[in-house]
Amino acid sequence: MPATLEYCFDFISPYTYLAATQVEDLAKRTGAKLVYRPVFLGGIFKETGNQAPMNIPKKAAYLPGDVQAWAGHYGVPLTFPASFPFNTVRAMRGALVAEREGKLPAYTKAGFKSAWVDGKDLGDLEVLAEVATSAGLDREKFLAAIEEPGIKEALKERTAEAVERGAFGLPTFFVGGEMFWGNDRLVLVEELLKKSK
Repeated sequence: MPATLEYCFDFISPYTYLAATQVEDLAKRTGAKLVYRPVFLGGIFKETGNQAPMNIPKKAAYLPGDVQAWAGHYGVPLTFPASFPFNTVRAMRGALVAEREGKLPAYTKAGFKSAWVDGKDLGDLEVLAEVATSAGLDREKFLAAIEEPGIKEALKERTAEAVERGAFGLPTFFVGGEMFWGNDRLVLVEELLKKSK
């Protein structure tokens, strides 16, 4: 039975975008089953007492160059959205709607491309609707679904579950009982998955 690689993500994080450009190929190389886990990073920070790098001046100054260096290392485009940081709560609810409709991988790719390649604001409902339709979701049904009480509660529950399992930031990966945090830990994730084959 193949190992499972769980990838916890929120569109707000540039490092989580960077990881998104790598996880599919990593899963293929190792034979792992990739499972996308949408969570809300703002909720994780609130529950753990952590805070966004952009709230810490030295980290905020360091981060843009660092993420561009990683993008260069991976050979992927990266454009900082002019509206950064943007509100992703509806976008992450949308991920749960996409999951329900069997469209989560496509929605995830479209969301990250919109934010971190095209530099768009996923907090804008028009932008989010474009992401949804490009992933094969019905625009009006999607916009209604992201306001459903059940979807709102599900995002809170998914976020709380990630925190309970040890998450304090993103991207976070789980391989069985092992947790890894950060785009740069993908090398360790791959090593463990190869051992698990």
